[in-house]
Amino acid sequence: MRCYKCNSVLSETDFCNSCGADVTVYKKIVKMSNTYYNMGLAKARVRDLSGAADILRRSVRIDKNNVKARNLLGLVYYEMGECVAALSEWVLSKNIKPEKNVADIYLQEVQSNPNKLNMMNQSIKKYNIALESAVQGSDDVAIIQLKKVLNMNPNYIKAQQLLALLYLKHGENDKAYKILTKSIAIDVNNTLTLKYLDEIGKRKEAKAQKAKRPPKTVAELNERDALSGNDVIIPKNSYKEVNYGLLTFLNVVVGIIIGAAMVYFLVLPAKEKTTSADYKNEMNAYADKVAMQNITISDLERQVEALTTEKESIQSQLDQANASKTDTTLYDSVLAAAAKYFANDFIGSADILYTINVSTSSSQNLIGVYNNLCTATYETAGNHYNNVAYQAFNTGNYAEAIPAFEKAVVFTPQNVDLMYNLGKCYKAENGGKNNDKSIACFDKVIEMAPGTDYATWANGQKKD
Repeated sequence: MRCYKCNSVLSETDFCNSCGADVTVYKKIVKMSNTYYNMGLAKARVRDLSGAADILRRSVRIDKNNVKARNLLGLVYYEMGECVAALSEWVLSKNIKPEKNVADIYLQEVQSNPNKLNMMNQSIKKYNIALESAVQGSDDVAIIQLKKVLNMNPNYIKAQQLLALLYLKHGENDKAYKILTKSIAIDVNNTLTLKYLDEIGKRKEAKAQKAKRPPKTVAELNERDALSGNDVIIPKNSYKEVNYGLLTFLNVVVGIIIGAAMVYFLVLPAKEKTTSADYKNEMNAYADKVAMQNITISDLERQVEALTTEKESIQSQLDQANASKTDTTLYDSVLAAAAKYFANDFIGSADILYTINVSTSSSQNLIGVYNNLCTATYETAGNHYNNVAYQAFNTGNYAEAIPAFEKAVVFTPQNVDLMYNLGKCYKAENGGKNNDKSIACFDKVIEMAPGTDYATWANGQKKD
């Protein structure tokens, strides 16, 4: 232990031998901070991460210079998916003790993998979008975003708890239990996770007790899955009095059927034979007429073939002339997109490429440059318009959300989530009723992701 004034090593006395400062209270503070550190370390070893984080926060609150407690608190945060909080603790630790600090290793390991760091940053942004969507009542959007968050950052406990809460809200207890089981494996004593698990247990117990007690109403009787051994089934009385009026009616019907059968099997065959002979005579007459007309048709076909060849030659010349004009316009547009790209304006470049149709160009070099620019800019532009669309969508600004979603769908065509939300925007803009555009989007979602939650939601939106 060192003096807080002169940084000299302290002895067992209550004052510093170098500067004479009174260190009685200081020693108690440091010892208490170290005690909390040891308690937090014990909890972290048994994966009681939330408990460890609480104890370690007390440790650094008492002694902000406790580097070991800060480093361990950063590790706990990182294991819980709280990357930003972990980096904050390690940076503070590095500032307190610049040399021979294990925080250097942690920071270097995180910063050496920028892709992972960017993914964690994106996961936090998507979590915030999901939380805002859940507050506004867009539970399906929130669930989609939270699934993406957990794909990027599987240990993010807050995202797991929010997703489980949304599942509980909609009565999907099995899905909530599955998520909470993963969460409790990361943090074994998290109070909120245990509370949700207890709620699931209460629901299952209530359901079991409801199934055991006898039904009191017709609705409860219909809800029961199957009859138990104690249920009594009263058979219906099978005795009926003879209805002679019904027998008379049946006899009349049988007579009509027999008469119809006689007409079908005796009268119709003779009539069909006569009709068949007349039909053959007419067919022979038509065949003679067709044979005469075939000669004329052959002559006309030869004339049409000659005219078609002449037309194709003229059309080829026109196409070459039009292609030359079209390529000039396309070159100007592609050059403008390339200028935006080299100026690092990827979104502006993608906006220009969005308006270009190179299918009419005869230049393979032009098409190659266009495809390379699309590959280099579409992903960045897609992420940009994705964020713009969701922000506008969450605030109900469909006039801004729809064009942003339409561009994002073109830039990232395999993104099912964008196609689904574009359909919802079309529907919402139409007063909550489906139109041709929304139906087309939902059909495309079902085609792109059959058998998934997206397909189920898309079918539900089409039925509304």
